[in-house]
Amino acid sequence: MSLLRPPSDDSPGEQASQTPSGKKVPMVVDAMVRMIQKASSQEESKNKEADREEMNGN
Repeated sequence: MSLLRPPSDDSPGEQASQTPSGKKVPMVVDAMVRMIQKASSQEESKNKEADREEMNGN
C-alpha cells in the first residue's frame, strides 16, 4: 500500500488508498493492515531476540 497519500477533502469513510495492483481500498482498511504488519514485524523481532538469547544461554 502507498506510504505517501495525497491530501484529501473527502470524509474519512470516502477516502481510499490504491494497492500496488491498482485496487482501491478504504483508508480504514489500509490503516488496519499497517497496524497488523507492524505488530507482526515486532513479534517476529521479539522471537528472533528470544531465540538468540536462548542459544547464548542467557
